Amino acid sequence: MRVTRILTVCTGNICRSPAAELLLAKALGPDAVVASAGTHAMVGHGIPAPMLLCLDDDGMDGRSHTARQFTADLARDSDLIICMTARHRAWCVGEAPFALKRTFMLSELTAAAAQGAPLEGGIAGVAQAVQDFRVELTGLTLDDVPDPYGHSQRDYDESYAIIRAGVDAVAEWVRA
Repeated sequence: MRVTRILTVCTGNICRSPAAELLLAKALGPDAVVASAGTHAMVGHGIPAPMLLCLDDDGMDGRSHTARQFTADLARDSDLIICMTARHRAWCVGEAPFALKRTFMLSELTAAAAQGAPLEGGIAGVAQAVQDFRVELTGLTLDDVPDPYGHSQRDYDESYAIIRAGVDAVAEWVRA
C-alpha cells in the first residue's frame, strides 16, 4: 500500500498548518506522511507558545517545528494539499496550477466528511472524493480557520479547536 503524502498550508507556517500537520499525523498514523508550509512563511521560526500550549494539551510536542515556504516542488510531491483558508487555496493553486484537483480548504474536507461523500481507498481517496463532491459543496458555507497569530490564548484555542474538529471528522470519514 502506498503512503499518502499530505501538505497542510497556512500563511506563516507557525500556527495553523503545523497544528494540522501534527494532528493529522497522529490521527492517520502510518497511512500518511504529513508536512506543512506557508504561503508567506516565517522561514526558520517555530510555533508560538500559545499554539504549543494547545498541542501540549493533546499530548503533542511541536517544539521541533521549523517554518518553511510553500513551493511548487512541495505541491508536486503531495497527494493532498489542505489549506486553512480560501485565500491560501487560491494562492497555492496560483503557484502550482497542476495541483488544483488535490488542493482544498480544511472546511471542504470537513463538509464532505459530514455530508457522507462517497470515499474509496481510505486517505488515498480523499482528494478524488472531495473533487467529486464539489457540486454539493457549492451550496455550503465553508469557513476559513481564523489566524490566531499575535492574538489572545482564546483565539489560539478557538483556531486549534476548529482544526482539531476538522481533523477528527476527516479521520473518522477515512476509517468508516
